[in-house]
Amino acid sequence: EEAKLEGEMEALERELRQKLQARGQLTGSDLSLQWPVPQSGIATYFHDSSYPFRRVYEHPGLDLRTLKDGRSSNGVPVHASEKGYVAKANNAGYGYSYIMILHNKGVTTVYGHVSKILVQEGQFVAKDQIIALSGGKPGTQGAGKLTTGPHLHFEVRVNGVPVDPLAYLP
Repeated sequence: EEAKLEGEMEALERELRQKLQARGQLTGSDLSLQWPVPQSGIATYFHDSSYPFRRVYEHPGLDLRTLKDGRSSNGVPVHASEKGYVAKANNAGYGYSYIMILHNKGVTTVYGHVSKILVQEGQFVAKDQIIALSGGKPGTQGAGKLTTGPHLHFEVRVNGVPVDPLAYLP
């Protein structure tokens, strides 16, 4: 399932990026990602050796803790890390829901385990715009099967390849 999703995301990213660049969109030399949720700590790192599902697949991003009133919680506003184009807004019900945004310089961000999606595919978003509400609590909307508690899964991809988001965040 993870391999299928990975392949679909990579193909969609490549196709849409070519179209947008041909139209003169997603251009520019500025790119400065910001944290998509308030910094409340990192539960799992990029390619984390302690990731509980590592036998299934390599963890391609960061799992960011989401807190409300000091407690781990779903429903924390998720902000676009940079302006861009919403390539995918996948509401999978109780499965893995995510948003994929294309940015300039070949960079894409993915926001996973979201409980509510507030943007639509084909929409351009501004940096810091609220795009979703966090999820991840097992058995809730958007969490999917491979989750351990409330958090936001955050990926950065460069030319379709997942990279360590910490190299791009302040």
